[in-house]
Amino acid sequence: MEDDDGGHSGDPGRLLIIGGAEDRCHGAPLLERFVELCGGDAARIVLVTTATGAPDEVHADYERVFRRLGADRTVPLRLRGRSDADADDAAKIIQDATGVFISGGDQSRLRALVGSRINEILLDRHRAEGLVIAGTSAGATAMGRTMILGGERPDVSAAAVRTGPGLGLIPKMLIDMHFGERGRLPRLLSAVALDPDYLGVGIDENTGILVESNAFEVLGSGVVTVADAGRATVVHPAGDGDPITLFGVRLHLLPPGCIFNVEAREATIGPAHDRY
Repeated sequence: MEDDDGGHSGDPGRLLIIGGAEDRCHGAPLLERFVELCGGDAARIVLVTTATGAPDEVHADYERVFRRLGADRTVPLRLRGRSDADADDAAKIIQDATGVFISGGDQSRLRALVGSRINEILLDRHRAEGLVIAGTSAGATAMGRTMILGGERPDVSAAAVRTGPGLGLIPKMLIDMHFGERGRLPRLLSAVALDPDYLGVGIDENTGILVESNAFEVLGSGVVTVADAGRATVVHPAGDGDPITLFGVRLHLLPPGCIFNVEAREATIGPAHDRY
């Protein structure tokens, strides 16, 4: 049986989507949560380092943190191109994982995974077997059906954002990262103005969202910004560099503990508990 998004029905896993620069030293609470979700000392974590230009260093860093948090088994998976992402060896590694972590770097490198055999295995295992998948920075924006590839202009326009196909793990959201620190609200508004069906989700550094079913909870130390242009009035100018007219967009600022229902597009304050 298939669901509305073309995937298999079942008990979907959880997604931990991090805005980048997560704490890896002082307790590393976001990564600790990921290890717990993956099975603690029984976790088998695959670290996808495709986005980074320094895969050995990134693997060593995360392996050290995950080991300190109780996970003794972290396997690196570089996937340098489409042939790697379609290979039997890579498929076997992903099939054996209880959790997959996609590192940061340059998200354009992650386009090699889109539509690949590895992409299909991630989708199937996440939806049908509860595979836990996390991503930080570039690995975070790649989780959407559309991912942000770049754009740093200060205005809201078609030229202010570049997008491309993503991994499709969260079809209804478009993720941006390092959000407050790099002033990326114009970029996110540009993206949702170009496609109002998507929710724009901007995640600060050392902050994450834990996605389960049709809702997510905010974790970490920063704020998550949600831009909803579903009922907005959007008027596109003749030129891509000209400003977009945007009326009635809804903006939500969600500190840790808040819950956002993606289906209903509504935010609530969750019960009082630890921020992480």
